[in-house]
Amino acid sequence: MKVTLSTLYLEGTPVEGENPLPMFRSRNHHSDVAENGTFTAEQREYLGYETGERYLPYRMQDRYTRDRKNIGLKATILENDILKATFLPEYGGRLYSLKDKRTNREILYRNPVLQPANLSILNAWFSGGIEWNIGQIGHTFTTCSPLHAAAVKDEDGNEFLRLYEYERCKNIFWHIDCHLPPGAEQLAVYVRMVNDRDQPVPMYWWTNIAVEETHDARVFSSTSKVIYMDMEVKGFGLADLPHLPSAPQVDASYPMRIPFSNEYFFQTDAAHPSPWEAVAYEDGRLFYERSTSLLRYRKMFCWGNHQGGRRWCDFLAKPGEGNYIEVQGGLAPTQRHGIEMPANTVWDFTQMFGVTHVDAAQSLETPWVEANQYIQAHVDSVLSDDEVNRMHLKLQALAEKHPDRLLSKGSGWGALERVRREELGERGIPFGFHFEEITLDEPQYPWLALLKDGQLPDQDVHSIPSSWMIQEDWFKLLQDSMARTDQPSWVSLLHYGVMLYEYGLEKEAVEAWEKSLRIAPSAWAYRNLAIVKTQKGDATAALNFYEQAYALANGFPDRAFVEEYLNLFISSQAYQQAWDVYEALPAGFAASDRIQIIMGAAALELDKHDFIEKLFNTEFAVIREGEVRIVDLWYQYHAKQLANARHTEVTPQILEEAMASFPPPMNIDFRLITP
Repeated sequence: MKVTLSTLYLEGTPVEGENPLPMFRSRNHHSDVAENGTFTAEQREYLGYETGERYLPYRMQDRYTRDRKNIGLKATILENDILKATFLPEYGGRLYSLKDKRTNREILYRNPVLQPANLSILNAWFSGGIEWNIGQIGHTFTTCSPLHAAAVKDEDGNEFLRLYEYERCKNIFWHIDCHLPPGAEQLAVYVRMVNDRDQPVPMYWWTNIAVEETHDARVFSSTSKVIYMDMEVKGFGLADLPHLPSAPQVDASYPMRIPFSNEYFFQTDAAHPSPWEAVAYEDGRLFYERSTSLLRYRKMFCWGNHQGGRRWCDFLAKPGEGNYIEVQGGLAPTQRHGIEMPANTVWDFTQMFGVTHVDAAQSLETPWVEANQYIQAHVDSVLSDDEVNRMHLKLQALAEKHPDRLLSKGSGWGALERVRREELGERGIPFGFHFEEITLDEPQYPWLALLKDGQLPDQDVHSIPSSWMIQEDWFKLLQDSMARTDQPSWVSLLHYGVMLYEYGLEKEAVEAWEKSLRIAPSAWAYRNLAIVKTQKGDATAALNFYEQAYALANGFPDRAFVEEYLNLFISSQAYQQAWDVYEALPAGFAASDRIQIIMGAAALELDKHDFIEKLFNTEFAVIREGEVRIVDLWYQYHAKQLANARHTEVTPQILEEAMASFPPPMNIDFRLITP
């Protein structure tokens, strides 16, 4: 068997760039997550641990539209006589399609378009297939970024696909090996994570599987025990399927019966040798996946059968063609639980995906406990515990094999880390990974210069820094380079401050940025000082810093500055000042989706009716999951119209009347009703 390269042509719009500003992690590294008293001691442990927002050293991927065209995507194909798997190495290694050649039918939900939307930790995300989520809650840093893809041979001479990267936030190496030997009825995926450092790291993994959603599709798993959303405590509770306290009148094993966007997490017993999850359909199809025990937990997510949920399904695909549910597998009880990976540790597991047929009536028309026992027996008959664990041992033996041929390039950060270790005489990168010099590119060049020449190259203050870095090894190199000179460059101090602030050293970061400004005033340092003031609640001081940045070159070097500047005006209720800045913007900035959305509040306050009505008729690409800003504006606009007609002010009663009398059009209604 061979891995082949191909091109996938479909309707879509690519991610076209990144937001250059450093987005700093939450000052609280942990999340406050409530539970209603039903959790076990094990389930309370690590709840919220290291789940605060975190982005650096990556950049936000917020540059995309809904202007779809026919595009070509690089694809790697792995197939045998039964199954054909199509991966997108330039988009996180997403398994885009898994086709059963016996029936010529898709096993997964295959999105007919590539449409990025604002649902991921770095903004851009798209639905469909299987996504490999590592590092931090919020999907993953690489979901819309390239991974390295290589062909490797097993002991029988069959090629398999290795997708791999160096993850810069947690500084670990990871790869997934995808196997389809002749005659195999399941795609086998072996996942290996390597922390070869002397410090533990907070870790995260969830395999996100999108499968078709039909009217009576039903979800099954290794256990009836689930953690569900309990909105009374704004957190979680523990209960048994099929009837959950959040939706007591429905059988929650049928996602389309749930009247709100919902998720629940299956709490598989620690002694279970191979957890599994499955989805049964009206025509007798049964999608199933099974893994070794490290990947202990499972999840179901659905958009719900309300208008906002259906709108999201259409928005991410085409009207009527976007209906899917997610079944997932993870390392921790929920995605709001952290987990710590010890120092000098390798974690690995094998997960297998397939399709079979069952009796539809037995699966869909009997009580869930009885049906689940039937599905359990059927899954055991097509893929037993022993088979999964034997496959794991077989694939584990191939984990350190050197890739035979590179099919597609990922980032240059793995190569930079390899060079850094070589230059400093540290241990080499783990076996099984190959990062070629050819992958080094513009984002890595300044850091390569720091390593080789002892200092970061200087640059023009109006140009955009090519990358950010937070790794402590590079912090030490940068610190040492500045200690060797009486006058560090403005750009060295800028990067030094970014690292310090990400580490929580606010005073030292501010001092570095202030010193950078004394050497060469830059919008970058002023903006970072504005963020410090914003987080302290001092909007006046923050606006002053943005104004100084704006004045440097009669404008900002990127529209991301404008978005933050205008947002701060709006939150300060300085609507006329916001409008004055908006009207002076270059057309390319002013027309951006996010700036248009931000300016809606100012337009309402200043009675810019044409602007507001245009806003309500626009389909925006960058609406955030759960975002209600435009819907709120819709209600406020109509409440103001009612109040003006009555020659009075908007009151809570008038707003309530507007909400009852003027339902928002579907194109702006992305509300996620929750239990």
